[in-house]
Formats: sequence, structure tokens, C-alpha cells
Amino acid sequence: MSLLGTSSYGIVATGISLLIAFLVHWYNSRLKSVNYVPGMRVPFSPISVFGAVLPTTWWNPGLHWTWKWRKTAYMNRQRDVISVVPFLLGRPFYYTGSLHVAKQVLLNDGKVCMEKPTELGEALLLWGDNLITANGDMWKRHRRVLNPAFSRETYSMVVKETCSLYREIVNDEGWSEKTDFVIDGFNRIPQHMAFLVIARCGFDVHLPWTEENHSPDKSDLSFGQALKIVSETNIHRLALPTWAYRLPIESLHRMDHAWKSLAVQMDDLVILRKEELNAEELNGGQSRGDLFSRLVGALDEETKVGLSMQEVIGNTFTMMFAGHETTAHVLSATLGYLAIYQEEQDKAVAEILKHVPKDKDPTLDDLSNLVHVLACFNEALRIYPAGVIVNRDMQEDMVIEVEHPRKETMPLPKGSRVVIDMIGVHHDPHIFPEPEKFKPSRWYGAHEHDITMFGLGPRACIGRKFSQTEALAFLAVFLRDWRVDIVPEPNETRLQYEGRVMERARLLGLAFGIEPFPLRLSWKLMHSLTP
Repeated sequence: MSLLGTSSYGIVATGISLLIAFLVHWYNSRLKSVNYVPGMRVPFSPISVFGAVLPTTWWNPGLHWTWKWRKTAYMNRQRDVISVVPFLLGRPFYYTGSLHVAKQVLLNDGKVCMEKPTELGEALLLWGDNLITANGDMWKRHRRVLNPAFSRETYSMVVKETCSLYREIVNDEGWSEKTDFVIDGFNRIPQHMAFLVIARCGFDVHLPWTEENHSPDKSDLSFGQALKIVSETNIHRLALPTWAYRLPIESLHRMDHAWKSLAVQMDDLVILRKEELNAEELNGGQSRGDLFSRLVGALDEETKVGLSMQEVIGNTFTMMFAGHETTAHVLSATLGYLAIYQEEQDKAVAEILKHVPKDKDPTLDDLSNLVHVLACFNEALRIYPAGVIVNRDMQEDMVIEVEHPRKETMPLPKGSRVVIDMIGVHHDPHIFPEPEKFKPSRWYGAHEHDITMFGLGPRACIGRKFSQTEALAFLAVFLRDWRVDIVPEPNETRLQYEGRVMERARLLGLAFGIEPFPLRLSWKLMHSLTP
């Protein structure tokens, strides 16, 4: 071998050795950043683009590992906190499925400096900064504007509009002419209803259950039609590059037009509402309390306490889209479980007939007596928490206490990211014995701070009472009229049905829920159900 060849070989070998040394050092530094806490060592972060797109397998946790591996996660519940260290793409971070740890982190939000990572909320930033994605003083400003809109007056309106929509559903869907029938993909009913409730009660936009079809010309989209398309295509809009809308694909053209059309209509709607509020103020009229009016009333581009146009619109769409999906998915799951567990449905119906007049819509006070019905909703929410993860980036060092594998303190260094797995938290057998079982009685006598599925601490879901009120109102009038039952496959038991249908859960839009399933509805003769 020539000296030149030997020299070239040596350079290549040295280069490879240096590269290996660098990669070893780089990977070790990533392990060190999470204090060598045991956990998953994977190619891609579960919440990175590649990690989320690829399915959950033994080598890639994927976006849904917290659901699919919930029975064996956290090393069979032997650890409260694990680390996830990707060796190709994504930053290292901590995952916890412990309520004890979650409380320490989230209840200290504001006392210990931590932030929500904005890159994980990009789907909610498509229209502008908002309450859910904001941090620090900006979050306080948004909260100060929105908080008064969640009042008893608002909740009473939610009850009224939910009951009104139920009657529209019965008429427009043709239920009034049927006594026993199956609805394929029942999930669409609570999905659309929840959307219309928040549109009416939160934003004073009175859309009907069934909107007349406009001409095929996409330029003829109404506000309601554009709003519906936008609500269904958030993830698509986030994922697709702008050049994709120039492709000869009609569905993409229609989607793009809907987004652009709605943006123009929203600007016009904000300006119109601002003019109405100014006129009402000049005439000494009573100020409106709905969410949209509160947001528009705070429109002030020139001061630090006001909201910009983009912040008004950003909050409008975040409250509308994220809010309605949470309620809709949990309502579907609640009715799915009541169809399986007929005895729990019987308890709910008996309670409704006892406290809700048979010939009248329920009131907010009537709903406060529906302890078992609310427990059914809370239990469905425990099993399928709509918000699957809560993230915090530590802006300063923090020390927490863990209970497993042993009681000890654990540092969370400045710069580290903590991901709170809400599925893991609410399937923890240490806190919820037999976590896979639907047991509404878990929530009898529960205090408000025990309902942790809406989050914990100062940044818990602002729309929690709105969601619960809407769900109770719908369940009260719906179960008063209809018995729900499963649509099993031949020779399938209820237990087998539960394993097949209720296991099929994933992110649907911006929230977690069960994939569409059918339900059988049977009309009930009210006199035969008198307790």
C-alpha cells in the first residue's frame, strides 16, 4: 500500500473516530440533561413530526403511545417519572403519569417560572395569540378579559340553547317519526350540537342545525359553512404548505377559500360588533356578556391591557374549536358507555325523571341535582381525557417529590421540558383502582378540585363549567326520551363489544376521543318510566 493510500485511510479512520466520539458525547449530554432517568430511547420524539406521523410500534412510541401502552406504561407503574431521549429527532424531556407529580408542577404554575411551549400549540395559533397558548403577563391579560363571560347567566343560556337544539335535532334528523332505529357514526350528533351551542352562547352566532345548501360555487359559502369547513380542517391547514393549494385538487381549493373567506368575514364581524357595542354604550344599554362581546370590547391596539385584532380572532377560534370538541367527544363516550352498561343508564334515567319536569326544559338548578348523570360524564372524561398532554418548560430549577419506585426528591433542571400524560394520570391504578372499568360511582361526592381531567392549577380549562352544563342539559332531555343500546356484531357480548369499540380512541381534531360508532335509539313511553 502506498504512503498516500495509508495516509488517506488514516484520515478517514480518524474522521470516523471523531464522528463517533462526537455522537457518543452528544447522546451522553442528552441523557445527562434528564439526569439519566430511565425511560424510552427512541429515534424520534413522540411529539415531533416524524414521531407523530409514524404509527405506534415497538421502536416508535408515536403520538398515541400513552393510550395504547397505558396498561404497561411507566415501567408497569413502577416509576412516576420517565425520560424520553430521542437519538435522531426531537429534544429530551420527562414524561409523568403521576397525579402527585402533576399537582406539584401545575399547582406551582405562576410560583415557579415555567412556560407552555408555543411550538406544541401551533394548531391553536393559526388565527392568532390566545388564552391557551399565551404565557406570563399575556396570559393574565387574556384571562382577565374572558373570565367574566363564564357566568351563571351564560350557563343558563347554555341550558336553554342546548334544549332548543335537541328539539331541532329531533325534527331535522327525522327522529320524531321513528321509534327504534340505528344511527351510524352517532358521534356527529354531539359534535355538531356542541359546535352550535358554543357558537350561539359564546359568540352570539345563531346557526341552525340544518343549513340550506348553497350553490356548488365555492364563492357562495355562508359564514356557517365556512366556519364548519375551517373547524374540520385545522390539522390539514397546519400540515399543508401554501403551494399545495395551487394544485388542481378541488377539495384543497374549497378548503383554502373557506379559510380566506372566513378570515374576511371574521374581520367584518369584529368591526360590526365593535360598532354595536359602542352604540349600546352611547345609548346607555346593558353591556353584553357573551365571550365574543367581551373579546371585541377589549379590542384596543394601542394599550397594553387591550387585545389586538388578531388576539380577538385567535381567542374566538380557540374557544370555539377546542371548546366544542372536548364536550362532543366526552358526550359520545358517555352515551357509548351507557349503551353498554344498561344498569348505569337506568340510574341516570331515574335521576332525570325525579329532578327534571317531564314536560319542561330543565333549569340550571334542576341540573345541579343530577349527581349520577354528572358522574357518568366525569367517568367518561377520566377514561378519555380530551387534552391528552400538558407541557411545561422549566425556566428555573425545581425539585419535586416522587413516590415510585421509592419516595425521594427529584430535580427538574432549568431548561428541561415536563410532559404530563393526562391519560396516564387518570389510568393510574394507585389512584383509580381498576382504571379500565367504567365506574361512575368514583365521582360521587367529589369536590371541584378532584375533577382533574380539565387540568389543574391556575391554567385549568376556563370552559369546564360550560362543558359540564351543556353535557348535563343534553343528557337530561335526550335520555328522558330515548334508550340507547349497542349495535353488536353477531354473537358478540357486551364485554367483547366494549373491547372492540371503546378501545378505538385517538386524537380527533384537537381533542382525544373515540372513533365514530353506531348507537341504537329506542323511543320511551314516558308514562311507563315513572319511578
